[in-house]
Amino acid sequence: MGKYPFLPVLAGGLILLLGARCHAAQPDVLENHQPLSVDGKEIAIVIEDGPLPQTTPLLLDALKNLGMKATFAVTGKNVAANPDIARRIVAEGHELANHTFSHPDLTGLNPEDLVREMRAAEEAIMRVTGVKPRYFRATDGVLSDALRASVQKEGYEVLEYTLDTGDWRNPPPGEVSRVILTGVTPGSVILVHDSFPKSVKELPSIFDTLVKRGFLLCTASKLRSLASH
Repeated sequence: MGKYPFLPVLAGGLILLLGARCHAAQPDVLENHQPLSVDGKEIAIVIEDGPLPQTTPLLLDALKNLGMKATFAVTGKNVAANPDIARRIVAEGHELANHTFSHPDLTGLNPEDLVREMRAAEEAIMRVTGVKPRYFRATDGVLSDALRASVQKEGYEVLEYTLDTGDWRNPPPGEVSRVILTGVTPGSVILVHDSFPKSVKELPSIFDTLVKRGFLLCTASKLRSLASH
């Protein structure tokens, strides 16, 4: 999610400034995607933009303490800059998704440019972790038909969300928690970012509350497999 020229290692305040500015034109929800139909209380957490040394380990620690999993939509540039964190994501049983190499504004890309971004990200991810992602996560949330066709031709599934936390808007303290805890339902795919340090600080307690309410945090692939049965 988001439209900003992301750099791999930035101070938290600068990351927040860029993110808030460039996400501002994004819609509150993505089309009409509904939570997946599952028998239990499984939900998927999609964490995108990293891996980043100042935030991603905090989320990994929180998930590890709870025994829960998530999908990390990573950029190739940040994987190359933070290989140990990328390898930790995989080693602890989480899922990686392709979030382009340099996090460009997709509205300014033609299909050939997007394919180059995807392939560069895939090469970096595979070189560092040995994993080829199943999913592609768009950096602006919405793909044109032409770009979507290119994603699918490259062998990826497009990863959509059903609940946008709005963390990219620089919300006041507690707002991300409110959005998640009032909006979550079984089968939700919840979108958060590890590029906004202020909201990242809220996520461990949010994860804990979700688990106490009986929700099971899992990867997008796990949720999809449960919904298909």
